[in-house]
Amino acid sequence: MRRYAVPVLLTIVLCAPVARTQILSVYGTYSAAHFSSVESGAVSTVSATVVNYTSFWASGVGGGVTFGFPPIGPVKIGFDVRGSTRKGTSGADLAMVGPRVGFKLPIVPLKPYIQASGGYIATRTPDSSVYAGTPTGGTYNNQYIAYEVLGGVDYSVLRFIDLRLIEIGGGEGFSVGQVANASGVHTSSQRIPVLTIDTGIVVHF
Repeated sequence: MRRYAVPVLLTIVLCAPVARTQILSVYGTYSAAHFSSVESGAVSTVSATVVNYTSFWASGVGGGVTFGFPPIGPVKIGFDVRGSTRKGTSGADLAMVGPRVGFKLPIVPLKPYIQASGGYIATRTPDSSVYAGTPTGGTYNNQYIAYEVLGGVDYSVLRFIDLRLIEIGGGEGFSVGQVANASGVHTSSQRIPVLTIDTGIVVHF
């Protein structure tokens, strides 16, 4: 049995750093977001069609997974996959992916990070359309290709649990569609500014 003791001990020692490396983080958040210049319908008359726009705040829940690589000193690089939903009207759904760079500060248990993400945004607003003098009612839906740059700070509570103190992100959504006005129907590229604010809990594996 003794001849196996040395190989077993070497295996344990070599695998210990790998075991301590957290390669997967799962988080859940409370998420608030502001959307501006969102198309919400149109008013149609005999001579013209005027497009209506709105801006709104919506809050809901979010979550995601970060796949991490072994850290390089205080720097940890990862890849983040996230989504969030803000139910109701007005409301919105987001799904984004992108690279993430985190930093572990000396002495204080704070972990700031930045990331850039791209993906999809769907918005829901009350339909403000009026045709032939009659409001349409219902829900007006928009879909956008989007990007967002985010930054935040996590506070380490335990080795495997962090509090996401705050995360703030800003970006834009892009949609190409048909818009009608007094000169006729033409293709217009619509942009909506997006601001998100999140807080929550992170669990490391």
